[in-house]
Amino acid sequence: MKTFKKIAITTALSCMVFSPALADVYLSGQEVASQVVGNTIEGQHRECGAARHDFKEYYTPDGKISGKERACNQTGSWSFYGGTWSVKDDKFCVNLGSGRTSGCYNYKGGPDGTLTRVDEPGVGNTHFQIYEGKVE
Repeated sequence: MKTFKKIAITTALSCMVFSPALADVYLSGQEVASQVVGNTIEGQHRECGAARHDFKEYYTPDGKISGKERACNQTGSWSFYGGTWSVKDDKFCVNLGSGRTSGCYNYKGGPDGTLTRVDEPGVGNTHFQIYEGKVE
């Protein structure tokens, strides 16, 4: 019985040491940049509801963002804003100013040109569709 316990303990410890981490795997900041720079992302800051907005942002190779937003699921009446992007500590960072969401975040890639900003404080997950080039 002692041999069985030793084998069981050794096996359990080996699994903890040699198994891949169970944590989520995020894209590096450079991987996110390679997907969005020179392209347009489109999404919603949060689920539709009070103070929610649809948006489009174009990311230039020189670190700038040109964006526009409007009330969720509405037509016309876009308001425009600008910002900057960078890669810091292996995370993709955005600085949009004017009370808009800014910071360095974790991202996951998805199928068919999608990207998700994960666990954004106060927001949760934000989903984006990526379009090639600058889309108006």
